[in-house]
Amino acid sequence: MAGHFDFCLIWVPGHQDIPGNCIADELARKGTTNFLLPDKEDTSMPLATCKLMLHNQSNHKSTLRWQASLVGRVARQTWPKIDKARTVALCNLSRRNCSLVVRSLTGHWLIGTHAHRLNSPYNDFCRSCRDEEEEESPEHFFCSCPALSSRRLRTLGKSFLDDLGGLSALSPRKIGLFIQLSNWIPF
Repeated sequence: MAGHFDFCLIWVPGHQDIPGNCIADELARKGTTNFLLPDKEDTSMPLATCKLMLHNQSNHKSTLRWQASLVGRVARQTWPKIDKARTVALCNLSRRNCSLVVRSLTGHWLIGTHAHRLNSPYNDFCRSCRDEEEEESPEHFFCSCPALSSRRLRTLGKSFLDDLGGLSALSPRKIGLFIQLSNWIPF
């Protein structure tokens, strides 16, 4: 190749949107994530590829274990898989809001049956719609309470959700805002 071309190596500053450098960076990135060809088996695998494979395998095993778990019914519906962006968004909430969202998405907040199990004060019926047939539960609160439908529409985008799985695509910030607007938790 050197017999056909003249080469000149020059240093260019990184992350400066220089077109040729951006293309080279992208090609290098792709090269670290591609698997080796069978005839190149004796070539060492790049460290970035090893890290990527370990990361993907770890996430896959963790997701399978989470989905097969017999506990955490509410949490598995509201957070069905590992989602780094959603986790970062949750961690970026204030400490109070983060705690509130985590407790509500896991079903560990002091309402209905959970409060009763912990011998804490609780309502026998929904404090918003006052329907004596409706027990306070995460499902009723997030999905079907008619008294919260306008707040649910404004913050979550729908008046009613089919089930708790509808929360799995929503940002923790929106969920926290809905909880705040419900007036179920004093702020």
